[in-house]
Amino acid sequence: MSKFIYLFCEIEMTLTRRQIIILAILRRRLRRKKRAPRFWMRPIYAKRKTKGEFHCLVQEMKLGDHELFFKQFRMLPTKLEELLRWVAPKIIKSNIKRESISAEERLCVTLRFLASGDSQSTISGSYRISRSSISRIIRETTQALWDVLLEQDFLEIPKTENDWRKIAADFEELWNFPHCLGAIDGKHISMQAPDNSGSLFFNYKKTFSIVLLAICNARYQFTMVDIGEAGRQSDGGVFANSNIGYSIVNNLLSLPEAELLPNSNIVFPYVFVGDDAFPLRFNLIKPYSNKTMNMHQVIANYRICRARRIIENSFGILASRFRIFRRPIIAEVETVESITKACVALHNYLMKGSPQHESTNCPPGFVDFERNNQIVRGAWRNEVYNETGFRELKRTGSNNFSKNAKDVRENFCTYVNSEAGRVPWQNDMISVNRYI
Repeated sequence: MSKFIYLFCEIEMTLTRRQIIILAILRRRLRRKKRAPRFWMRPIYAKRKTKGEFHCLVQEMKLGDHELFFKQFRMLPTKLEELLRWVAPKIIKSNIKRESISAEERLCVTLRFLASGDSQSTISGSYRISRSSISRIIRETTQALWDVLLEQDFLEIPKTENDWRKIAADFEELWNFPHCLGAIDGKHISMQAPDNSGSLFFNYKKTFSIVLLAICNARYQFTMVDIGEAGRQSDGGVFANSNIGYSIVNNLLSLPEAELLPNSNIVFPYVFVGDDAFPLRFNLIKPYSNKTMNMHQVIANYRICRARRIIENSFGILASRFRIFRRPIIAEVETVESITKACVALHNYLMKGSPQHESTNCPPGFVDFERNNQIVRGAWRNEVYNETGFRELKRTGSNNFSKNAKDVRENFCTYVNSEAGRVPWQNDMISVNRYI
């Protein structure tokens, strides 16, 4: 090394100032000794197989305490094993250089993070895996969960008129709303302020967020989702700029043509139902304004809201099951989107094939229901809305709408107040629940 330094000194006398500075930098690099790392792995992480949560507590719960296992991962061991068979090929790592973390442990780490909402540092300590590895595992596994559950058709967009008619038949059977293709709503997913984003993700609640816009069927399963719109958007922005809104407005979803309502001569289109945040259109119906309503319109509002509450309950189940939504998510925007997509797909996976109100994933009384002519608020409302990362959308439409859209709502109002379309209990419900 001393020969090189001497050579630099000889050459330095004939060089410019800029070249001398470059040589000085090179000289410092040559003199600098390579700093050896303190250790390849922290001693606490080296004991992962003997004292880590996955190898101790998780295995014990899997064998002897399925109730606690369900609370930890929001599914029973049999469901986790089925999910692992699908996702393992996408997340397994090579053991050539050193033994890697198994696919099952990676899946358990991710599910624990989504279900509990604990910080990555907390999970790092309990599973005895480094914080950087936890972050990488969550990012890779959530994306894999989304991909594999899409492949298994747990979030399949209806493609034909028959697919849409099946959804409409469920709404008519379960919620007494004919020609309904789904309930639509949106939520803000709170997160930490992204770097160098300015006010792009800053929403009206003075927090940072992305938007989850979704449509669900009559069984609390999401059929279409649009994830990732910046939280700053409001008024017509969220709905109009989303793929869902564009598809509905431009009639790109292969929806069935308008048909006669059951037992009537009223021709009625197939529609989506939403709240006042959305614009009134010929294929998107929402309740009347509460300011000026007659009794017939109040009854129509009850019937519309009865179907619309399905999407609110779907979001409630989602946020109660995956408590990562209880607080702002501390991650990059891409990771927040990946986490949200994985939770939506897992929600459908757990709800698939479940009866309307009775399953381990959606127990009786958890969602809104009707009893003694009164609407009983589901347990998720008290549990989630007190402290949650979900925020409602602001109004995305206006009070201006076409005559065609107005006629569609008026025809529905006429139908539900006629002998052909009324249900026996609707007048009693209105007298008890005057404001829906």
